[in-house]
Amino acid sequence: MKLPLRLLAHRFKRLSTLLAAPAALLLSQGQAKAILTYNIFQSGPDVKVKASGSLNLPSTTLGNASCDPGAILSDKAFICTGPTSTIPTFRISGPTFFNGPVTAFTTNRSGIATILCGNSAFSSSCPSFAIDPRYSSGPIVSEATFAGQTLTGLGFTTTGLIGTWTLDGTGDTIQLILGPPAADVPGPLPLFGAGAAFAWSRRLRKRIATPLITPPQA
Repeated sequence: MKLPLRLLAHRFKRLSTLLAAPAALLLSQGQAKAILTYNIFQSGPDVKVKASGSLNLPSTTLGNASCDPGAILSDKAFICTGPTSTIPTFRISGPTFFNGPVTAFTTNRSGIATILCGNSAFSSSCPSFAIDPRYSSGPIVSEATFAGQTLTGLGFTTTGLIGTWTLDGTGDTIQLILGPPAADVPGPLPLFGAGAAFAWSRRLRKRIATPLITPPQA
């Protein structure tokens, strides 16, 4: 049975409306600020720090910094991951300490060098964030391992988000989470698109199943 052209046009218009929302969401996500996340978590017999995400770096640096060995100093809001290197620093704003009386030094580091320092009492270059000078954009991957340690043994007393800093000049965010990195899950756009497509398909099936009333043929 052929559908009248007016009905086909009406259904096409409704489909266009449903597809417009995911497209708008995609555009808004492209304009979102970047986030770098430090996760501190138990990994077997060791404690690990993993930095992942991305940042838009300001054009102006404060100077240079380095750390050896890598460390976590909670009373200075200090974390150092990746290999030993002298790297440029950028001004940040945020807490001057985070959870627990933690002082720990790494046994192994990998990825690119990063330093988070939130307390000016630790160094005149703080509060700042530093990263390998070869980084300009894209994903950041950096790790530090504290072998034979536990979170409670180091002095951590809670879980979840324990600190957030803003990178001056860009508004990008650096956050510190006590807990493992989130498992890979579908982002909001695929979920939204799948939901819209499912709802539209249900409506279409219902309309096709309903007999159409057509005028008698002459």
